[in-house]
Amino acid sequence: MEPHLLVLIIIGGVLILLVGIYFLVSYALVRYLSYPKKHETEWTHKCDVDKGLIPEDMSYLKREKLQIKARDGVIIECDFSLKENHRGIVVLAHGYTWTREGCLKYAQFLYKHGFSIFLFDERGHGYSKFKYPTMGYLEGKDICDIVDYLRDRFGKDVVIGLHRESMGAASVMMSLGYGADVQFAIEDCGYSSLKELIKYKLKGMHLPLFLLWGCNLIMKRMVKYCLEDVNPSKNASISDIPLLIVHGEDDDFVPFAQSKVVYEENKEHAEIYTVKGAEHAKSYETDPIKYEETVMAFINKNI
Repeated sequence: MEPHLLVLIIIGGVLILLVGIYFLVSYALVRYLSYPKKHETEWTHKCDVDKGLIPEDMSYLKREKLQIKARDGVIIECDFSLKENHRGIVVLAHGYTWTREGCLKYAQFLYKHGFSIFLFDERGHGYSKFKYPTMGYLEGKDICDIVDYLRDRFGKDVVIGLHRESMGAASVMMSLGYGADVQFAIEDCGYSSLKELIKYKLKGMHLPLFLLWGCNLIMKRMVKYCLEDVNPSKNASISDIPLLIVHGEDDDFVPFAQSKVVYEENKEHAEIYTVKGAEHAKSYETDPIKYEETVMAFINKNI
């Protein structure tokens, strides 16, 4: 064999190997994002009980079990706690890998202040049967379907608000761009865009940013959406619904800087509340009294 042919074969083999590694790493990242190890319902409940964030007995909420059929046919498992002579309804959406039980720490004070509570397992989590979460892309549409159900049941004049953290916060912001018919929204430690969040994660893992292209290509085929489809901050900016942005200043999972982006893109209708010393999704846990006061002041001003 001619030496130059051998060199070409070796170079070709190396290139094929590198391309294979590139797509294998991209696939692994998409797989990790879309099929995470999720926590069991009972564990997520016990977690907040053990922290002292909720009492062991919360039977006073009288949770009515419901199933909402989303527009694409997926069944969303839900609980509804009707408060007598309520001031309105707050829909709470949980975070990535968590379940609706993680919303109870917020539900307890919202219920105390006169609101009915709607909890649900986001698709791909808890008891809602779907293969994978979509990081807010379809979950935001699910929230719109839940709001439509509540309007059909309680009438067009009922006050409805949204509250959640992390991926749930992204879902809330996405729902605003989809036209959710609500009076207020609270997003706690949500990401400004999925693409920017993944960039941040890649840098933390010392992986090159050009993996984004491979991830997008695989996502479109495997889970039918891509990174650019999940832009919560931009979706929220389409709406003029009053938005409260909450973020812990020590959050290194969804960086605090992302909430600054959300605020800058939505400041005409948004307020921001930051919590010193709070890590990801721990703003309430860090300062529950101030958190409750801030959230209720925002709600009372906007209903």
